Amino acid sequence: MKKVGIVLVTTAFLALVGCGNSSGDTTAEDEGKEGSKSEEFAAVDAPGVTDTEIRVEGIASITNPVGIAADTAGDGVDAYFEMVNSEGGVHGRDLVLSDVHDDQLANNSAVAKGVVDADSAFAVLPIATLLFTGADQLVDAGIPTFGWTINPEWEGSEDNPKPNLFGQSGSFLCLGCATPGPTYTAQLGDRSKIGLLGYNVPQSTQCLESWRASFDRWGGESDIEVVFEDGSLTYGTTDLSVQVQKMADAGADMAMTCMDNNAAVTLAKEMKKQGLDAIQFLPQAYDHELMGEFGDLFEDSYVMISFAPLETPEDSKPEGLENYEEWMEKTDGEITENSMVGWLNADLFVTGLREAGPDFSRQSVTDAINSLDDYRAEGMLPGVNWKERGHTARSNPDCNSYMLIKDGEFELVSSKGVFTCFDPEADTLEASYE
Repeated sequence: MKKVGIVLVTTAFLALVGCGNSSGDTTAEDEGKEGSKSEEFAAVDAPGVTDTEIRVEGIASITNPVGIAADTAGDGVDAYFEMVNSEGGVHGRDLVLSDVHDDQLANNSAVAKGVVDADSAFAVLPIATLLFTGADQLVDAGIPTFGWTINPEWEGSEDNPKPNLFGQSGSFLCLGCATPGPTYTAQLGDRSKIGLLGYNVPQSTQCLESWRASFDRWGGESDIEVVFEDGSLTYGTTDLSVQVQKMADAGADMAMTCMDNNAAVTLAKEMKKQGLDAIQFLPQAYDHELMGEFGDLFEDSYVMISFAPLETPEDSKPEGLENYEEWMEKTDGEITENSMVGWLNADLFVTGLREAGPDFSRQSVTDAINSLDDYRAEGMLPGVNWKERGHTARSNPDCNSYMLIKDGEFELVSSKGVFTCFDPEADTLEASYE
């Protein structure tokens, strides 16, 4: 992530109405500019808020053993903040990402506690961590928190909705539930015998449960079945020769993993070595650098993402994606899946600030977001119903962008829409498009 001193950053959209404590006469140049710094803005008594700034802090697994570019989530926040600040900021104040703390994978709870105890940030974003053991501390403190939803700690329940935790496309993952993606991609690839691989940790185990449930629910209609499963692998394993041999013996023609991209590369190399003609389903491999290096190993494999991809056709590219590309270039940010997530986190945060009005607080921002029933991030998302489903129920319809890997590049599968959608409660998979 690019930092200059304190990483003064900025954030996106229209200029706004609002207010700080600054006073002074409006110049002719300022006249007519909504949100001009010369306007009168309301005083706000909240952590991280001054007359001129709204400061946030993030937490990321910058130091990690699996090659995830978690630090680039801050690039996305920086770029979005830069865009918004260029248009006058929010309620007369610039948005500032003052720090992104490295939890070094294993120290998330301690780092989250430090952020809560310091009480120097109005909100916490981005959260781009492989573990989220500090979630409850942020919930108890009531700090609006925005991040990358890959952990079960993001999910709320009727008894504990966790109303201040906001993922990039909803916070309820429904880990362990049947999800359409695996069966749909097997149908796309005309594959019928599936091998499942995962680590012996809860996050991976729950992911495998979802994949298995997908085929139990919808596999029968296409004669797709799971022929091999191993969820006992050790995190960081580099030898999958036994598993590949067993998949080959079982006739597997598609592999689905609940592991990191390093393991996906290891698996692909071993399948090639043993001559197993199988493709992969890669739910976390929207990584152009990875494909540039290993794309030949993933030919005809599928990737699933929850937001509009860079490969969206120009004639249907949403405004949010155009802004992302423009401001990532202007700020020299790195274009990755994580930086896209950071951008979406920042968009939702700013949406909440604006909806809360000039006399905002942590609670009013949280409440404002939770009143949204069709949040789309300027077209980058298919629609999130924060009001009714964002924290405690799965999205319905279940919409994602599905990408096919060809010659080391991503191709959008559908020509009918950016997002392919399914009813996750239906007995058959019938696609609709947005």
